[in-house]
Amino acid sequence: MELKEIGEFGLIARLTRDLPSASQVVRGVGDDAAVLDLERTWLLFTTDTLVEGVHFRWDLSTPADVGFKTLAVNVSDIAAMGGRPTYAVVTLGLPLELPVEKVDEFYAGLREAAEEYEVILVGGDTTRSGLFFAGVALLGEVEPGRAKWRSSARPGDILCVTGPLGGAAAGLVLLRSREELLPGSLAQMLQRKYRRPEARLEAGSVLGASEAVHALIDVSDGLASDARHIAQASGVRVNIYRAALPIYPPALELGRRLGLDATQWALFGGEDYELLFTVAPSAVGDTAAALRRVGLDLFPLGFVEEGEGVWLVLPDGQEEELVLEGYDHFRGSAYESTS
Repeated sequence: MELKEIGEFGLIARLTRDLPSASQVVRGVGDDAAVLDLERTWLLFTTDTLVEGVHFRWDLSTPADVGFKTLAVNVSDIAAMGGRPTYAVVTLGLPLELPVEKVDEFYAGLREAAEEYEVILVGGDTTRSGLFFAGVALLGEVEPGRAKWRSSARPGDILCVTGPLGGAAAGLVLLRSREELLPGSLAQMLQRKYRRPEARLEAGSVLGASEAVHALIDVSDGLASDARHIAQASGVRVNIYRAALPIYPPALELGRRLGLDATQWALFGGEDYELLFTVAPSAVGDTAAALRRVGLDLFPLGFVEEGEGVWLVLPDGQEEELVLEGYDHFRGSAYESTS
C-alpha cells in the first residue's frame, strides 16, 4: 500500500493505534497538542515542520518569512487548545550549498515571531539534508481543566470562526501567477496572508476561558477538513451555510478578476490559521463581545446536530456533503498543491 492511498490522517491512525499511555497524559494523539498533567498546570506539547518544496518555495517567500511562519503555525496549535506558548526548540535540515546568510535571515524571522508571541527559544539541532526543512517542538501551558478539544461539540452548538477565510490560498495563487492581478495594497495583503500567518493567540485565551465554548481547532488544512475533524471526533454532523462563509475581501476580488470561485479557497485552501469553534447558542453574543475586546470578530458559519459528516447548505436550501478534503501531506490539496 502506498502512502497516498491512506493519506496523512490514515497513516497517523495506523502509527498511533497501539501507543502506550500514562497517568499524566490527559490527551495524546487527536488534538492540536498533547496535554500532560503537571498538577499545578497542564503542559501543552506540539510540533510542526515546514519542508522546502512542500510547504514553501524560496522564490515565493523570503527566508525571514519562512522563519516567522515556522514558529507561528506551532503557536496556532497552542492557541487552538486555549493555552499560551512558553518554550521552543528548533531543528534545521540544511543543504551544504545553502548560503549561511539565508540561514541568518531565516532565524531573524523566527526570532521576530518568538518576540511577538512571547516564546523563548532554548535550543535545537542542526543536520545536513538534501533540502531545507525546519521543525519546531513547542511547549505551552493551560489551566488544569481549561484545555479545549475537537471532540466536545454538542448538537445545537453554533459553528463560528474568528476571521475571514481563503486569504492564504488566494495569496499563493497570486504569488505563483507572477502577474499584477491586483492593486499593490490588495496584493500585499494577500501575499502576507500566505507568507506570514497570524496565530490567534489572544482569541485562543478568550475562547479557552469560556465554558460555553465547546470544540476548538485552528483552520490549517482548510475549513472543510478541520470541520470534519470536529465532526468525527465529536460524533456529530456539522452544517455550514454557503451564504454565511466569510471570505477575505482581497481573495474575493482576485477570484472575480480570474473568474474563479473564492469559496473553494475558503473551504479547501487551508493555512488561514483562524480559530474554528462551536459555542452554545445562548453565549454567542457574549463570546462575540469578548473577541471584540481582543480586536477580532465572530463569524457564525452554521450549526451542529446529531448525525455525521460536514454538509454545505446552499442558499436555496439544498445540501451537499463536503467529501473533498483540504491539504493532506500525502494526497496534496483539493484545490492545488501548496508548493
